Amino acid sequence: MQATFICHHCHQEKLCNPRLKGQQRYCGEPACQRARKRVWQAEKMTSDESYRQRQKACLKEWRKKHPLHEYQRQYRQEHPEYVAKNRSRQNLRNRKRSEMREAADLQKIVKMDALEIPSIKSGTYLLCPYDMDGSEKIVKMDALIVELNVFSKHSVSFSQKNPGL
Repeated sequence: MQATFICHHCHQEKLCNPRLKGQQRYCGEPACQRARKRVWQAEKMTSDESYRQRQKACLKEWRKKHPLHEYQRQYRQEHPEYVAKNRSRQNLRNRKRSEMREAADLQKIVKMDALEIPSIKSGTYLLCPYDMDGSEKIVKMDALIVELNVFSKHSVSFSQKNPGL
């Protein structure tokens, strides 16, 4: 009876190839052989500096001969159905994005960047920490005296009220 092994790519039990020396890890299926080559190349790139430099130089040379923008232009010319489908999908995405923005604007209840009518009055306030368990305190939580000045289009501007600043 011939020996078998489990392929590392397709995870199926296969018969060992008697012509191969050592332990076989991949079967002869094209997808499994491509996976084996990818693994070998990844290991080679990490372990062999000269191989990595040669691959980098080859890729650079190939990029000079095959610029990406020309590839995309040629693909679009050869596949007009792709262009039409992509345009319609982009129009749909744009429409959805526009509808989402409109819905978000309608859902806003409070204007977040400024208060029209100040709800806090100018004055001096005592700022005290909220009661907390002592184990939760990270910093010293002493009370502070704070002066709040509220400015709006109905009040005097900051530079007029405090000319020294």
